[in-house]
Amino acid sequence: MSDPSSSQFQRLKSDAARKAFYATLKVPTWWLGGNKRSASFGWVDVFEKSGGKCVYCSRDLASSTDALAESTEEHLVPRSLLEANGVKFDNEHNMAVCCAGCNGLKGESLPPATHPCWKSRKSFIKECSRFVAECRLRNFQKYKTHVENVLKKRAGQS
Repeated sequence: MSDPSSSQFQRLKSDAARKAFYATLKVPTWWLGGNKRSASFGWVDVFEKSGGKCVYCSRDLASSTDALAESTEEHLVPRSLLEANGVKFDNEHNMAVCCAGCNGLKGESLPPATHPCWKSRKSFIKECSRFVAECRLRNFQKYKTHVENVLKKRAGQS
């Protein structure tokens, strides 16, 4: 089992913190690869490459117009981190399609700069997916009793 403290995500709150964090990354910069955003490469291309599924939870975003309308372009390595360091953020390898729920849970959160997930896009996505699932579990535990009470009331069992 891995050390839980090694995968504690964090949110950097200032450009100075973002610059210091980015300077400590000593890994291949996979997020700089692929096509750059342009008139010939955009959201539709990112969506089609993903098979229309959320990068973190695999929700089928083409299953309803609501899911599709709420989907977002996800910058895997947050735009705020890259912009603060003068790095182009709209490269193909840094872009993915994401459901609104996962995007809200991950936000600008990052694994520690020393975490091995930074070595590849696939590893990074896997670790972010784990983080998002952990956030969902915490929310479930927080709201479980409330939701049960509401559902019982609606079913006339209060």
